[in-house]
Amino acid sequence: MTPDLSVTDVRTCEACWRAPVTAVRHTAHDRDLLCRACAEGGCPRRVDLFPPYGIYRLHRPLNQSAAPIRGDGR
Repeated sequence: MTPDLSVTDVRTCEACWRAPVTAVRHTAHDRDLLCRACAEGGCPRRVDLFPPYGIYRLHRPLNQSAAPIRGDGR
């Protein structure tokens, strides 16, 4: 049985990044899309692709009140 995947879901296992997704593991906050071997082995997924500030570990600006620079207005 193939899991129901949306258009935005990944198609490659989030733990090994090699095999196609064939299992869904539901967690407290989300779900993990895994291949059968990783699901049966209890492997954790390797990375959260889109945490609150992206994959590059960007942080909030220190000064929240400063307006961002938008250009010189030409």
